[in-house]
Amino acid sequence: MEIQEIKKLNQEINNALCKKQIKDALAMIGNLAKQFQSGSIIDDHYNIQFTYKSLLSYAVEGVNDPEQQKMYDKIIGDTFNLSDRLFSFIYKQKSSDYLYQLRRQSDNANSVENVISNFYDALERDALAGQIGQQSNTADESIKHIFNKLFSVHDISLSEHKAIVGILLDEDVNYTYRALFVSAITVGLLQEFTLEKLLVLFEVCSSKTQEVRQRSLVGLILSLYKYDDRLKYYPTITKRIDLLVDDEKNIKAISSLLINLIRTRETEKIITKLNEEILPEVVKMHPNLRNKLDIDDMIGEKFIEGENPDWEDFFKDSPELKSKLEEITEWQMEGADVFLSTFKTLKHFPFFNDVHNWLIPFDVKNPALAPNYGDDQFIFGSKSVQESLTKSGFLCNSDKYSLFLSVPFMPSFQKDMMAKMFEQQLEQIEDIEKDDSLVKPDKKEANINNRYIQDLYRLYKLYPHRNQFEDVFAWKMAFHKKQFFSILFKDQSYLRQIGEFYFKKQYYLEASEVFAILLADNSSHVELIQKSAYSLQQVGKYTEALDLYLRADILKPDQLWTIKKIALMYKSIGKPQESLNYYLQAEKIKPEDLHTQALIGHCHLDLKNYKDALKYYFKVEYLDSTNTKVWSPIAWCSFVSGNFEQAEKYYQKLLISSSNNQDLINIGHVYLCLKDRKQALVYYKKAINLMNNSEEFFNTFYEDKEQLILNGVDELDLPIIIDQLKYSIEE
Repeated sequence: MEIQEIKKLNQEINNALCKKQIKDALAMIGNLAKQFQSGSIIDDHYNIQFTYKSLLSYAVEGVNDPEQQKMYDKIIGDTFNLSDRLFSFIYKQKSSDYLYQLRRQSDNANSVENVISNFYDALERDALAGQIGQQSNTADESIKHIFNKLFSVHDISLSEHKAIVGILLDEDVNYTYRALFVSAITVGLLQEFTLEKLLVLFEVCSSKTQEVRQRSLVGLILSLYKYDDRLKYYPTITKRIDLLVDDEKNIKAISSLLINLIRTRETEKIITKLNEEILPEVVKMHPNLRNKLDIDDMIGEKFIEGENPDWEDFFKDSPELKSKLEEITEWQMEGADVFLSTFKTLKHFPFFNDVHNWLIPFDVKNPALAPNYGDDQFIFGSKSVQESLTKSGFLCNSDKYSLFLSVPFMPSFQKDMMAKMFEQQLEQIEDIEKDDSLVKPDKKEANINNRYIQDLYRLYKLYPHRNQFEDVFAWKMAFHKKQFFSILFKDQSYLRQIGEFYFKKQYYLEASEVFAILLADNSSHVELIQKSAYSLQQVGKYTEALDLYLRADILKPDQLWTIKKIALMYKSIGKPQESLNYYLQAEKIKPEDLHTQALIGHCHLDLKNYKDALKYYFKVEYLDSTNTKVWSPIAWCSFVSGNFEQAEKYYQKLLISSSNNQDLINIGHVYLCLKDRKQALVYYKKAINLMNNSEEFFNTFYEDKEQLILNGVDELDLPIIIDQLKYSIEE
């Protein structure tokens, strides 16, 4: 059996259990267990199936058992566990993924307890060496081994569980090691469900070390998201979630963490915008940029004191670029991942061949960086710069390593420039971060989990063998749809934050779903109703949006914005008369609003009240003489009303300002109605040439056939006009 077929069966069994199709799941598990000759699984399968058949028999006979539902849920949980064991057994034999390669290699290796014990021994040896003035990196050399063990282990005994939690909460062990080991647990758990690993993460959420605590929270939330469908069948997990809820500090931390995870959906969009819109524009204008912004002297006093006064003048030539650069700054301030496109090309160093190096916290003492310190021109040689860079949250750990590793390959002039720039920039960033931590006490932990999320993002998106991992950042991060979310967040203010974030980032479908949940408990909140309606409008659900706008109008009447939205929704669902009624209400509230005047004209046009439509279009033209767009509906209404001279006048004005294929067709219609067939053919031919598609032209022409006949064109003449036009095209 091929590995892809095995993975498909694994998913089918999980889906069956999520749908409570226990019999089907047990049948598939039984067949696979026999095929792969797993004796212990066959025995356990028999026991679960026997218990389930007994439960079904009692249920059918009508036996009243108050424990029946609890037993039913336990059977589903036991079947999930059985399936996990079976596929772990099969993958260990068949899969070439890194996780199972490690598991095969460690069959005869030390237990988790021995590996941890050996690590403590290595720490002691390093400490003793330091006391006598010698350098020893024994512990650093063994971290890959312990990372791989914690990543790949599946069956964890109670004593091993205790040993893992013990080292992760041991404040005497350097936080960089402990944070890395938490990541090993997380990445392994996201590959393959292991209850004991999930329980480890719950316990480590109590760590006093922020880096360790935040990493455990990130791993926990991602794991709860992935395995949400099965969580209710594990009472120990639901109890742990309840305990987590008891600490308000945890809820606040998780709330900001969820926003950071949802924000990762924007990363690819940001990269695309940078690469396709912003950077090409900057490169194109580079000489001008250098001269106008005085790039060569930007690291002097003038730069520190304020912006270059020529900045505004420069961007007068390219206001769009200025807007885009300001957008980058806004993204960065919000915590968006703006550096991925810069550093993705700096992940080719051998350092990044190992999974654990993508997730290790940045440490200037990391042995991989040692060769850099032998360079006299090393730009990060200063202790203060090293400390500032280590503490700074403006780059994630992975990118800091990329930066350090790339320095030896830079030309000398570039090193000098970067050294000066970094020294000053890091001081400014450090001051900003200090101010932020005073104003927003939770900012530091939000920065820590955000940078760690970016480290994970790089692993799952850039690691050379990333196809061996499920890409967790391909998930929609729709936390509001998950059961664990409703247990965690009983205070709906946190759900509101997520809804508002979706709304701000224009994820309107998700925003509408969140607002719907909120409105179920607060059906008279006008702002929520309006935002929910607007979100539904943006995803094309006009009828649902209309219902909500009408509700908002009842609760808070005579709001111009709401009234115009109701009118727009009626128009969108094909009810122009109802739309007109609401636009007329809007006109009473704000009589000189040209936008409303134009929309009233459009409603009259849809209702074929052409004379009324013209009144409003002429009013718009009179009040705003620069508005050339109004000429098109004026010309069309004049045409269908039989005022061909007026229609000709406005179409000619339109053709002077811009050449539009529809306007060319329409002026051809006007001349046809004026009995000037030669001139009509001239404009029809121009339209075909502009459209570069004669079929599209003729479809449009036939759509207007009825209007032409109503305006006096003999129906018998139309085939003659068409054929003459076809011949003229061929000439």
